[in-house]
Amino acid sequence: MRLTLTHLLLFTVLTVCYTVDLTHKDCGSAGQIIRVFSDDCADPVCKAKKGNSYQIQIEFKPNADVTKLTASLYGVIAGVPIPFPLPQPDACVSCGNVCPISAGTDTTYSQALKVEPAYPAMKIVSRWVLQSQDSKTVCVEIPVVIVS
Repeated sequence: MRLTLTHLLLFTVLTVCYTVDLTHKDCGSAGQIIRVFSDDCADPVCKAKKGNSYQIQIEFKPNADVTKLTASLYGVIAGVPIPFPLPQPDACVSCGNVCPISAGTDTTYSQALKVEPAYPAMKIVSRWVLQSQDSKTVCVEIPVVIVS
């Protein structure tokens, strides 16, 4: 019994250690950003290696009831936001089919993206926007370094 409990405790500690809070900046959210994190990044500024996939998670609380939530991603280069297509733009689906979401409900948005080999190696700011039917519920900028 003791060996099993020790293994469970070690697994829990290792799992918590591998979830990294990412450096981020609020860029005009109507709701409250609680946490921005990834299980796939080793550092607060994610070094995204070409050819790999990364899961980004944004924990937030909307300030008003949400019936529809659309996700957008922009790569901000030299101050210019360039739209980046998401595999699933319906953020209600990416939040676990939880819409409608009541105001103040702790919700986690999750999206996995592949860093294509053709992307240039560079520092970039990724701007994630979750737009509800009424407002920009979440707007968060996350610095990323794309590496070979």
